[in-house]
Amino acid sequence: MLNVPIKGNTEYVPPSPKIEKFYTSIPEKDNWVRVPKGTGEITIYVEALNTETVLFWLIPIGTQQWYERKLIGYDIKDDGDNKFSLTWKIPRPLHDHLEVQALGENEIVGRILNITSTP
Repeated sequence: MLNVPIKGNTEYVPPSPKIEKFYTSIPEKDNWVRVPKGTGEITIYVEALNTETVLFWLIPIGTQQWYERKLIGYDIKDDGDNKFSLTWKIPRPLHDHLEVQALGENEIVGRILNITSTP
């Protein structure tokens, strides 16, 4: 890690996490991941720099729904690469946001995809 000077100080400042890629095993189209009926599981992939852990959340569509979210899994960095993933068994029809959060040493960043079941 680098020592980054802060206004003449040589304190260590950890680099911020950065989500480089976020996608699923089902391609996104028009800002939606459309899960075909009968699909039993989906794999979610994240490539993130300066990240120790990635959290995977399912959030109902609508306003003010953050407190209704459900943690569906997490992945902790266990090797030298910047790749994280979760294979998730789909429990019900979907019409939600799928959010990933990259946790760094001093910061959390997130990205969202829309996910829905198709007939």
